[in-house]
Amino acid sequence: FQQGALPRKELDQAGVDLTNARNQYEIAQKHLEALNAIGKQQTLKSAKGQLESAQGKYQGAAAQLGYSEVRSPISGVITDRPLYPGEMAAAGTPLLTVMDISTVTARAHIPQQSAALLKSGDKATITVPGLDQPMTGKVSLVSPALDTNSTTVEVWVQIKNPGEKLKPGTSAQLSMVARSLPGALAVPAAALLTAPDGVTSVMVEGACPDSKNASDRCALQKQVKTGIRDGDRVQIVEGLHEGDKVVASGAYGLPDKSRITTAEAKPEAKNEKE
Repeated sequence: FQQGALPRKELDQAGVDLTNARNQYEIAQKHLEALNAIGKQQTLKSAKGQLESAQGKYQGAAAQLGYSEVRSPISGVITDRPLYPGEMAAAGTPLLTVMDISTVTARAHIPQQSAALLKSGDKATITVPGLDQPMTGKVSLVSPALDTNSTTVEVWVQIKNPGEKLKPGTSAQLSMVARSLPGALAVPAAALLTAPDGVTSVMVEGACPDSKNASDRCALQKQVKTGIRDGDRVQIVEGLHEGDKVVASGAYGLPDKSRITTAEAKPEAKNEKE
């Protein structure tokens, strides 16, 4: 044979050795790749755990830091501040009271008879000392329950408060129109006489029953039935006629059929703003 050439037997063995070596290499390569994959997964898992731990610590620290600031959940004004900087606050102690006064609610107690005429949505007028113009609102609640102590009904009126002119706790005069009766017969509230049994009457100017002189005039007590009340005026549903003259004030203590001298009542001053 020539120099450098392998015998046939050795050539065949070399081929077998090459195949075995290639197989072993491929097996080793796959094993190495598997080891690398496992190592990466473990490293990734470990890193993920560290990330979650760090994130939890960060969130905890951020929450603790957030407790050092007090933020209102609403826009409004501070109406109460029981504590001041430097004071110790026990757990559960209110620090501030914040109110949204862009819309406020006025509460009033009115007679049951008047409350029965009201419903949600009825218009109301609110007069506040110190404000030049009255404000308007709407009835938002008529309590279904009667106050047993005062035998009145609580009514809420909601009022829009631009400029925050109305302050919490302000006293105001509330007027509500439940029903309008144009041309209704009405008398001053001071003219009404109420007996212990609840019967209502007024003193009406008329001819004296025991006098033959038509010019003699007496105060005659007439029973009446009342309707709605509007401020100092009360509707008369039954018992009077248009044109009847009533004793507008001082009727209490005036005996029935007392002789009187009549005088025309002075006209009421008109409010220019109305």
